[in-house]
This record gives sequence, C-alpha cells and structure tokens, in this order.
Amino acid sequence: MKGQMVLEYPFKIFIYIVVVLVVISLIITFRNQILTSLNLCQFTPQGCQQQECSTIEAAETTINEAVLRKYCNFCWDKTGKIDYKKDCLCYVVRGSYSPIGFTYENCELECDKEATSLLFAYDALLKKIYIKC
Repeated sequence: MKGQMVLEYPFKIFIYIVVVLVVISLIITFRNQILTSLNLCQFTPQGCQQQECSTIEAAETTINEAVLRKYCNFCWDKTGKIDYKKDCLCYVVRGSYSPIGFTYENCELECDKEATSLLFAYDALLKKIYIKC
C-alpha cells in the first residue's frame, strides 16, 4: 500500500505535464483559426496575417449553372468568408458560355453575352462576387 502512494504523486504530475503539452501544441497549431473565429485579431500586436489574393486560371468545356456555382463558392471561401479587406480577382474560367439566368447568394452574374471566358471577382466594399465576361 505504501508503494502505491509513493508512485501516485509522480504519475499525477506526469499526466498533468502531458495534458498541458497537448493543449499548448493544439493552441499553437490552430492559432490562426482560433484568432479569426473568436475575432481576436484586433487584440494581437501583429494582427492576423491576411492571405494574398492570387488569380487562378481554370478551364471547363462548358460553363453552366453548376460551374458558376462551384467557382462562386470557391471565390467566396477564399475572400468573403474570411472578410478579405481588398478587391480580388479570384478565377478566370475559360470555356464555352452562353447567357443563362443565374441567381445565387453572394454572387451576381453581369455577363449577358456569349463569351469564351468568365472572371470571378470579389468586391470588398459590397462583399459580393461578381461574374463578368
């Protein structure tokens, strides 16, 4: 019985140390996600590092409503969802496009003629994705 009591304290300390190390490593790993989700960027000295906007070129055989929705979602996830502060040209999609009716949240289609490529651009002021010829 006395041997069990002697080992109980060191094992408790060991378990506490392991738990603290795991929690610290999780906080370090997910630091950016924690800061943005809790909106703590304004309280940190360097703020949250914003990703730079990059334009990606893509090719589709035909550009239909499903393709418009897909690239609109991609652009929104890259900019509007994280409240990107600058305008951004997200995607240039090449393919055969003929005018269609398209309504989708956070997206507005501004192309009313046949085209061979479409531009998906984020407007930071209006917080919308504009699809242009």
